[in-house]
Amino acid sequence: MSESTQGSDGPVMPVFPVLPVIEGLRTRPAVPPPGTIFSLGWLTAELFDPRRRVSSTVRQPPFDADVQLPQVPDLATDPMLVFLAAELTELVWWYPKLKAPAAAVTGETDKLKALVAAESTSVGDAAAAVDAAAAAAANTDAAAADAAAADGGGGGAAVEATEAEATDGGTAFSAAALLTAVSELNQAILDEFADTPERLSAYQLGLALSDLTWLPCKPEPGTHGSAASRPSALISLFSRSQLAGIKTLLSGGGSQLPTSAAAIVSQSLDNWADWLDVNASSFTESGGDAWSAKADVVLDALRVQGWVWYSVLIADPDVSAAPSMGAWVQAGSSIARATAMISGVVLRRFWPLVLLALAVLGGLLALVIVNLSGASQVWASLATVVTVVAASGVGIGSGVSNAFDGVGYEIWAAARRDASAWNITWLPAVSSTTMQRVRLDSRGVAAPRIRKNLDTQ
Repeated sequence: MSESTQGSDGPVMPVFPVLPVIEGLRTRPAVPPPGTIFSLGWLTAELFDPRRRVSSTVRQPPFDADVQLPQVPDLATDPMLVFLAAELTELVWWYPKLKAPAAAVTGETDKLKALVAAESTSVGDAAAAVDAAAAAAANTDAAAADAAAADGGGGGAAVEATEAEATDGGTAFSAAALLTAVSELNQAILDEFADTPERLSAYQLGLALSDLTWLPCKPEPGTHGSAASRPSALISLFSRSQLAGIKTLLSGGGSQLPTSAAAIVSQSLDNWADWLDVNASSFTESGGDAWSAKADVVLDALRVQGWVWYSVLIADPDVSAAPSMGAWVQAGSSIARATAMISGVVLRRFWPLVLLALAVLGGLLALVIVNLSGASQVWASLATVVTVVAASGVGIGSGVSNAFDGVGYEIWAAARRDASAWNITWLPAVSSTTMQRVRLDSRGVAAPRIRKNLDTQ
């Protein structure tokens, strides 16, 4: 029976006991958060290609396991696979029909969990062995030192025992089996989303952007490499036809992507395409389809850019697409350049009318000056002509202004989108020639500022 209390100025209200929270139950909203399916496509590409599990950046100074706990990019091969499998489980939770094919993937990665746990245990065992050895040395107790050394091998023995246990009975992890499971998962996802164009586009966008970021690469030393290991592959990925396909997926993602994210990323892709077109000679050898010494800077920047695009398309709160002041400056420059281009086009197409108007005005002024005598009459007539012309100009300007009132909002939206795109664009810090900077400026592309003491050139 519920208790009740009497308020000082109100009726008696029942007080119900607070029920305990039942752990282990999750409710599934009707619609997953925007970016979920795109993230699933990106993750599937990571599971399939080991190169894409490598961090796009390297800590400086390099990560030291003795004094630092690893972040996700610092994880070794096995822990990284275990982490990605956990992320896969979280994503397919939204789509129950995908749980079975996803379970085949996590079934393989589960075989690595024991090894990962054993490696973590060995870190603690090794630290304990070092402490014990130091204490033994301080006490000059040889027996204690021997015991500490014996304990030091315990972590390695634990790992070896776990590996033997994992391989016993044919339960060892198989990279081939993992790739087969990921391929089957990909097919299951395509089949599941076949009747929902927005979901299908968002998933394929994850695959396509991952390819755009990771396919271009330098060949391994001593090998000729594949078609993707040449500079021409990078340039072709940003060709007009290839970008058209990615932009189609961006626009087709619809409500499956965060609001405005598709337009911002699309503009950022154009910025990259223009930069690569102008700076192709900076990262390729002259007269051949081979990488120059600056190739690493370009490829590293592309990897980082891929993660920035990914973060924007999953609405990562740590990556803001809100324009910075520098981005607004660049957007303002683009608008001024566009205005000048529009004015030039109008003058080129309607120059006869402009010349006719100037001729009429010049003839009128000449007639006034020739036929009137006296400075006062001339100036009075000129003032009249100027007033009439000014009134006509104001009228025409007012009409033009009214005609463009409805376009004002669109211009503002375009300016904000352009500024947001520059805020997430990460171009390579490669020094360029004056001619290259002029060409970039004519396309509205801002060459990245190079900090000589910090940036790699």
